[in-house]
Amino acid sequence: MSSSLRYYIALAFTIAFAACSETASDSRAQAKPFYLRDIQIGDVKLPITPVTLVTMLISFFFIIRGAGGSKSTVTASHILLDGDKAKDKLDTMKKEIKQDYNKFTAFAKQHSKCPSGKAAGGKLGTFRPGQMVPPFDKAVFDKENKVGTCIGPIQTNFGWHLIWIEDRNLVE
Repeated sequence: MSSSLRYYIALAFTIAFAACSETASDSRAQAKPFYLRDIQIGDVKLPITPVTLVTMLISFFFIIRGAGGSKSTVTASHILLDGDKAKDKLDTMKKEIKQDYNKFTAFAKQHSKCPSGKAAGGKLGTFRPGQMVPPFDKAVFDKENKVGTCIGPIQTNFGWHLIWIEDRNLVE
């Protein structure tokens, strides 16, 4: 958890606890747990609970974080296999594919376990860092792996992948 997120959560709880320490004259309001009561500061009663305030601050943080994320993008395709012999099968396919994208898409349509294989020749479209599982992300955004080449096999929790990087735009 980042330090700024911890700060906002601590701030929200501080405000919530301070506001809830005020005594409410309504016995019905007193029957509710403090975190479900409306926040009251002096004579002003806000129509918001501490739980709602914390949730809003956390949501705000993630919205801001998402808006300021990396502008790098990759367009890629993959062949996904699972099972005991998946890595060996992909090594064999990679030797046959060499640098021929048409062979790659044909193998994806014929062998890939991912729905994108049969439907679109393994095309995953364009995505940003963090949208794929970490080993996949690391492979496609690594500058060492060239655009227009077949890389892999890469293991993820879904199985083993051969990846074709169609386009990459790295923004520092």
